[in-house]
Amino acid sequence: MKKLYTALITPFTITNDIDYPALDKIILRLLDEKVEGFVVCGTTGESSTCSENEKLALLEHVIELCDHRAEIYFGIGSSNTCDSMRLLKLSEALDFEGYLIVTPYYNQPTQFGLYEHFSTLATETKKKIMLYNVPARCGVSLSAATVIKLANDFENIVALKQASRDLEMVKEILNATQDFIVLSGNDDYLLEGITSGMSGVVSVIAHFAALQMHAFFEGLEEGRDVSELDIFFKKLAHLCFLESNPIVIKYLLSQKNECENVLRLPMTAIGYEARVVLDQNYDKLFMES
Repeated sequence: MKKLYTALITPFTITNDIDYPALDKIILRLLDEKVEGFVVCGTTGESSTCSENEKLALLEHVIELCDHRAEIYFGIGSSNTCDSMRLLKLSEALDFEGYLIVTPYYNQPTQFGLYEHFSTLATETKKKIMLYNVPARCGVSLSAATVIKLANDFENIVALKQASRDLEMVKEILNATQDFIVLSGNDDYLLEGITSGMSGVVSVIAHFAALQMHAFFEGLEEGRDVSELDIFFKKLAHLCFLESNPIVIKYLLSQKNECENVLRLPMTAIGYEARVVLDQNYDKLFMES
């Protein structure tokens, strides 16, 4: 069966503190919905606006709450290797699955620089590492050759979260590696990714669609037609990315009374136009699903 991970939001109170009761409510619901793993302090978790101490506290809290009922990947990506290394060293002793490490943003390193970045971090931990390729946000993309070299050189580099529509890259990586998996980072391109060999998804819309995603994976495994679910995911993803993630997700969760509609600057709450579109379409979409 394909893997379903949720890229968790970080709920904040109206005073901009981390809202742990809201986080607990969301995680416990998702565990009941059979989500297999969580990414803590990724893009959806607004990690770039959280302090080092907050990130470590979040990780410890999620580890304790999940109590081995789900895999946990901790986002330690940053724009420089030293900051990522420090967070790795501070968290290494904790009991979780591994690290999600995004390509260093803003600097636009070469492929050699990307290899050196990830290999330096991989050498310093025994935990699993999931590479994260999201060129639209980071301004740089891992090449297939760099991913293949990293996967073949380091046993603990076990996965790639591919938030790119370059499916030829996915096929090239899977053909040249063993026991290495690629997970989709695009909710609106899930069927295409799975058909190209991906092993699951790190999902934003799983905050609302975990049950449908399980049904989708089961349908694929049993050879059933999953086109309606594919259309549903594409429509829902379109709505959830009307504004930069996680602006829409937080608004929708606040409508379900699961968290406050609060983000940390420079992220801001959803604008009027996007809110009108969501309010007009969201209930209808879920009734159709």
